[in-house]
Amino acid sequence: MIFYIIPTILIVLSLVAIIFIIIKKLPNLVAINIESIVQEKESQVRNRIITERLGRKFLDIKKVFIEILKPLFGGFKDRLNKFYQNILKLEKENLKESQMALHRSGPLKKIDLKQGIKDKLAEAEKLSAEQSFNDAEEICISIIELDPKNVEAYEILIKIYTEKKEYKKARETCRYLIKLLIKNKAEEEGSVEKHRLANCYADLGTVYQLEQKNSLALKNFQKAVDLESNNPRFLDLLLKISIILEDKNLALQVFNALKKANPDNQKLNEIKDQINQIKGQG
Repeated sequence: MIFYIIPTILIVLSLVAIIFIIIKKLPNLVAINIESIVQEKESQVRNRIITERLGRKFLDIKKVFIEILKPLFGGFKDRLNKFYQNILKLEKENLKESQMALHRSGPLKKIDLKQGIKDKLAEAEKLSAEQSFNDAEEICISIIELDPKNVEAYEILIKIYTEKKEYKKARETCRYLIKLLIKNKAEEEGSVEKHRLANCYADLGTVYQLEQKNSLALKNFQKAVDLESNNPRFLDLLLKISIILEDKNLALQVFNALKKANPDNQKLNEIKDQINQIKGQG
């Protein structure tokens, strides 16, 4: 700390001295009686001489202080560089130690984390079934903080937001999950995530239907059926929305697909009557 105080005091004292000299000389300058052009020129010359002399004195003082402070600041710079190098050395040692510790216990921690997430998912499912939606939501968010790509957590959140009629949140979560699944190539044949993607489209369509946005609901139900053309649930959703929109041709087409996929459906005759009541071609 003393290395900062001493130079500061010296600089302040020097400035005070310079200011004192200037103040002392100013009355003399003001007192000069300008009686003629010659005297005015003399006063100008006098002012210039005084100013130049003060300037030279200031430069001399500045040089002296630079010489005095140079070794102090030089030593401070050396100490600062040394301190910085020590920090870098400690940081490298800590990083190396952390990597070694992670290497020694990494697999075990990974297993523990996976099991912990699995337990949290089970708890969230349980709470959601019990309609403790806020608690279930908090658990799902805590899972996503640990594993931002956890599909199961997003699926539970979609159910929670739909049940709570928070449709905007449900839509945003569905859209994000769709993007995540597409990025994971869920659309490819044989992908284990393909059913999840189709189900997410169906969930998004359901949300749109609850919001009375039937055209958007139709598009998402069609995407679900495109991925799983024989899934009775997706076909049923698409059939119902086509009847609501009074699209008779589409309704008949989906009806035939549903009848083939689920011939034991007890509501087929009832659905057929609803289709027949739609005006238009069919």
